[in-house]
Amino acid sequence: MANLADDLITLVRDGRKLCDQNQARVAHLLFVNWLNKVSGKIRTECSSELALEWEILPSSPLQKAGVEQGDPVSWAKFNAAVNARCEWLARLPSRIKAVVPERVQSSALAAGRKEVQFGAKSRAFVDPSRINELKQIGKDKFDFSKLVRMCEEINICFAADCYLAVAMLTRAIVDHVPPIFNANSFAEIANNYSGQKSFKESMQALENSSRKIADQHLHCKIRDAEVLPNATQVDFSQPLDVLLGEIVRLHKRG
Repeated sequence: MANLADDLITLVRDGRKLCDQNQARVAHLLFVNWLNKVSGKIRTECSSELALEWEILPSSPLQKAGVEQGDPVSWAKFNAAVNARCEWLARLPSRIKAVVPERVQSSALAAGRKEVQFGAKSRAFVDPSRINELKQIGKDKFDFSKLVRMCEEINICFAADCYLAVAMLTRAIVDHVPPIFNANSFAEIANNYSGQKSFKESMQALENSSRKIADQHLHCKIRDAEVLPNATQVDFSQPLDVLLGEIVRLHKRG
């Protein structure tokens, strides 16, 4: 989402520059290029539905101006079209954040529940390089395929703003790995593992904070009012990476 917002800032600035043009033909051609560039970006980064909305916003009337400089009415309509499109772009990030789960469901429904598509992007919750390191661990005493898949799915959920699932998957990973450390529970790792102090502190954050947040969403019964989790609440990506890194280190050593 952050990268998309940065790109949209650039696209809005490009649009504002169109209003500085004083040649109708040039302004119209630049407008068409801008329209197509933004449309492609939205289709790739967001959805075809949003790209369609962009396409039907007010367009340039300068092609019909009849004279090179255009007439005042046409220029006024041109500037209004550019401003309307810039305002639409400014509202886009909040709209995407609000509708990602709904868009996933609507796309699945349109495809007869056979296909789910969404174009959400964000930073990785679990670094892809760490996932690749886990994939390289050979099968000896443990099969890492489920751990790898949970890491992949937590990235998908974080990108789609599915923060309930992020909290639950974090807890699932924490509960999944104790045998790798010759422990019966993650609490044993957090309290007794003979690693560095910083490692112990990271594990205690996972054991105490992340588990409590996950438990809150997993086990709390329906109430008359709710507050949904956000990215800040469920972001235990750093201590989780410390945990996964230690798993990789143990198997390199072994």
